[in-house]
Amino acid sequence: MPSPQQQIVISVGTRRYDLTTAQDISLHINHEHAPHAFGLPVASFNPFRIGSFVGSVEEGGPVRCDIVSLAPHGNGTHTECVGHIAGKRHIVTELMTDLMDEAMLVSVGLSSHDGDAVVSANDLDAVWKDRSTTTLIIRTLPNDDVKRTKHWSGGNPPYMHIDAMRLVVEHGVRHLMVDMPSVDKEEDQGALVAHHHFWQWPHAPRLDCTITELVYVPNNITDGRYLVLFNVAPFDGDAAPSRPVLVRNGY
Repeated sequence: MPSPQQQIVISVGTRRYDLTTAQDISLHINHEHAPHAFGLPVASFNPFRIGSFVGSVEEGGPVRCDIVSLAPHGNGTHTECVGHIAGKRHIVTELMTDLMDEAMLVSVGLSSHDGDAVVSANDLDAVWKDRSTTTLIIRTLPNDDVKRTKHWSGGNPPYMHIDAMRLVVEHGVRHLMVDMPSVDKEEDQGALVAHHHFWQWPHAPRLDCTITELVYVPNNITDGRYLVLFNVAPFDGDAAPSRPVLVRNGY
């Protein structure tokens, strides 16, 4: 345990969160071992070249200078806004204004629905006891390190049943985080029913709400209340890479 002089503490009401306990729950974007989904290409990091200059120390250049190509929705942890289903006039850097929030982490076993693995309303309801936070983090079970590098494309990954998403919205969750590639079925003919219900689009848009997908919460992090630091990258698109960090409530 660090000494009091080393502690950086954030107080929320009567709860105190020590930043020295912070744990990263993001899947980092890289070109070798990152997960990817939806048939999107893996991220690429290629040295910039012009004339005799090469942006690679390994190839004799003075510095490393990569041109990076990535698809946020399939290359690692990302946070998306309503622009994902509503178009270019909505971007995550304008709509995601929260830097942090109190979050509830719950572990949910998957159920079968029409042959698919889903987060069901009944299973979520059974484990989600404290509904006083506006951020909810769902860790699906079983949970193991395979999720860190899994290639989800074409495998019909787990997703949220629409009744589970109705439960989330009913209880006022503004920021939803999941360890699945999407809250919707991989192939659903473009319906995206869970996305539409979460953002209440188009009839009553919840513009200040976000979905973060492809997080990974290790098993040594127990269910319960945390402070989450969102750390969303400043990408002016519908989605951006993000690095959510959980901070324990221990005081």
